[in-house]
Amino acid sequence: MKRKLSALLIALCLLLSACSAAPAKEEATTPTEYQRAYTPITRIDHCVLEPDDRERLSEKDMLAFRSLTESMLARRDEITVTPETVSVSDLLDLLRESPYYYFLREAKIDGNTVRFTYAYSPEKQQQMLSFIDEQMLRIANHEASESDNTLDVILKIYLAVTHEMTYDNKRTDNKELGSPLFVYPADEIYKALRDKKSLCYGFAYVLRFALLQRGIDCFCVYGLCNAHNDGHEWIIFRYDDTWFHCDPAWDRVSEDYAKLIHFGKTDSERKADTLDMEDFASYHETTYSDVKCTDDRFSILRGIVRFTYVNDHRFYMIDRDGKEYFFDTESFSFVD
Repeated sequence: MKRKLSALLIALCLLLSACSAAPAKEEATTPTEYQRAYTPITRIDHCVLEPDDRERLSEKDMLAFRSLTESMLARRDEITVTPETVSVSDLLDLLRESPYYYFLREAKIDGNTVRFTYAYSPEKQQQMLSFIDEQMLRIANHEASESDNTLDVILKIYLAVTHEMTYDNKRTDNKELGSPLFVYPADEIYKALRDKKSLCYGFAYVLRFALLQRGIDCFCVYGLCNAHNDGHEWIIFRYDDTWFHCDPAWDRVSEDYAKLIHFGKTDSERKADTLDMEDFASYHETTYSDVKCTDDRFSILRGIVRFTYVNDHRFYMIDRDGKEYFFDTESFSFVD
């Protein structure tokens, strides 16, 4: 018996020794700038991109894009970049989607070198940069908690945008679908944050930039609103690996309350709103050409005309009939 026990102990020691000598398996890592971090953020990432743009950039491309963006914000006269799978022109086009691109008067490409000229004084640019970052950080962290789940983050940011901003009814410019503002934000984010009002694309751009800061995949989508014969822009966001529409401009504050009537809609519901998407699939990369919004789980919120965060994953809501509810994001249900 003792011999058997001794042999067993020797075999166990040899096994442990072999295991300790074996090299440790490397763990896969995700680039920190695109991890889905639902804890409050401490600074704005100036280089966030929509998911299809991230998909087509290699690590070297992303580093080149980051250098291009940071050089613009630092007011460098020129920078030479060497992307791997895309052109310098492609990177500059991505930079045009930045809330800060309007700082430039002009950007010229000479081979791999980009030369900048600036539209504002150094003092004015720094003032606007600090203002945008401060306001976007506040919106992205609205009511943020270390225990937030994905839906908490999305609803809290939606709450901040729809409650704070109003529709600028005095503006009649650039509502035509061909306007560049449906593709590039120019200074719309800055003006929307400064004035607390904008047109539809201002709402969409602010919401997109805030969601991307917190790791929520989303796209800006634009199309024709047949009911008004005007262009319109809104958001498609990803939740639970599924895509949904939301429309912060149409859910904006009215009579002191913001709504969820257009939050989490399906493609068919958007069509019922007389909206035709402007060839979404061809505008984005092939990887995301199959983005479909068919899940109707958010239809339970369709009549909500007021919502606010309470605590512990619960939102207080009122419907069109004045009935009061508590919606729990953990159970995805109304609770007592």
